[in-house]
Amino acid sequence: MKKLLFSFLLLISSDCIAQKVTYLMDSVTRCKIVTDEDAPGMSIRWSGACKDGLASGNGTLVWSQQGKVLATYNGQMKAGNVEGNGKLLIPGYATMQGNFLDGSLNGQGAMYFENGGKTVGNFVNGQFLNLDAKYLPLLKKEIVALKDSTRIYDAGNPGTELFYYLLKPEGTVKAVLILFPSTGESVENVISCNRELMQLSYNAHIATAVVSANYNNSLDSDAQAMRFFETVFVALVTKYKLPRDKFILSGLSLGGENALHYTELSRNNRYDTYVKPIAVIGVDPPVDMNNLYHNAKSMKEEYEREGDSLAESKKVALAEDRFLIDEFHKLYGGSPEQFPQRYIDGSEFSRDQEDGGNAKFLIHVPVRLYCDPDILWQLKYKGRDYYHMNAADLSAMTSFLMKKGNKQVEFIPALGKGFRVDGTRHPHSWSIVDPKDCVEWMLGIAGR
Repeated sequence: MKKLLFSFLLLISSDCIAQKVTYLMDSVTRCKIVTDEDAPGMSIRWSGACKDGLASGNGTLVWSQQGKVLATYNGQMKAGNVEGNGKLLIPGYATMQGNFLDGSLNGQGAMYFENGGKTVGNFVNGQFLNLDAKYLPLLKKEIVALKDSTRIYDAGNPGTELFYYLLKPEGTVKAVLILFPSTGESVENVISCNRELMQLSYNAHIATAVVSANYNNSLDSDAQAMRFFETVFVALVTKYKLPRDKFILSGLSLGGENALHYTELSRNNRYDTYVKPIAVIGVDPPVDMNNLYHNAKSMKEEYEREGDSLAESKKVALAEDRFLIDEFHKLYGGSPEQFPQRYIDGSEFSRDQEDGGNAKFLIHVPVRLYCDPDILWQLKYKGRDYYHMNAADLSAMTSFLMKKGNKQVEFIPALGKGFRVDGTRHPHSWSIVDPKDCVEWMLGIAGR
């Protein structure tokens, strides 16, 4: 099988061979399937017909590695490819059903995860891309003439394509909403998570664009990411004739940092940005890198003390904390104690700075900061207290801006509203933004 299954197989087979088109053969029937990846000990069983030596028609395909079943597919095959209607079961992960094309879900389909979550709707090349039928054909994907040389998107191979999606309403466009993904999040997931927001924005004559950057560094130091964003913004204004003076930036987590930091740079005389956003929205972003580093360090030490008894949800948090510490050491050269100014420059807000650090550039900008401060969830699943939640710094940033005279800054505690696109509960999610209220707010900022 190709693409969808082997993206999963790569996660469980660290010694996989480098990517190449090859075949796997059923040792009993001598029938083969096409695959992008081959891993040691991998074998298949195919129960259906064989045409020209390749699995074809309806049947059951089972992948195993060293005797362990990795996946089972019941459905149609074409010339050795998983293609047509079928159902794919990956034990311990999910069941996928619908129409497959070249090994990936395409069109209407569903994924039912073993954790109880599900995604039901439209898929494109295995990615959940779920707008209503009226809007999906209007969504444009634009490739940017700029290669991803520093892996700012999806930690992929250097030189891969960068792109953006655009949903542009007909007639006069009143505002332009830019959505930035969180760390590791696909652009398609951003669209699916913000389906209602994008569709309501379209109806209100607000264009929405989503950019492919989810691993970039702080914008003051990441020239590749900044160049990409500027390239997209120029294209939106020149090619699609969108109003340059009506941009509103938003993002979740890292994406919220990008939205806030770009807006701050646009007000900093040391920089010359292409657009000057009229408003900015942060969806549960970390904003103080000094605090983020120390929180990650303290939680990492606490998790490590628990050893083998650490719960699965905390293991995920431990991996995140280790990742953050390593990335900060690479980016800033060491700890905040060693390089304090680098952490201030890379932060959207610095709590221990009298002038708020970069937050001082937002004093005259409409700002919305969202979070889901569900302390009971954090205590249960992450072992975190209030001091280790983004809400602490976001509320402090709001307080700073209010005291400095910003009458258009809002801190929105959307308690209990955080759910992932698969329906599972998680406070760190796009869903904490109420779409209808947000669209009304943007219209008020942009001028109806």
